[in-house]
Amino acid sequence: MPNVFTDYAETHWVPINDDMVTVQTVDAAGRRENHVLSVADALAQFKVKYPFVDDAQAAELFARGG
Repeated sequence: MPNVFTDYAETHWVPINDDMVTVQTVDAAGRRENHVLSVADALAQFKVKYPFVDDAQAAELFARGG
């Protein structure tokens, strides 16, 4: 499974509920895709790209969307 935060040119996420987020990605060619991830999976992928963000900060970001 690709990492949505490192393998795509653009990423926007929208919280679905406390457990799931929809991540909308745009690749280098401009193709858009939607990925539905658990918050835990999204946090794990996010931390690969942004290792300096702790879990609490990342969880707060995901709750707000971005």
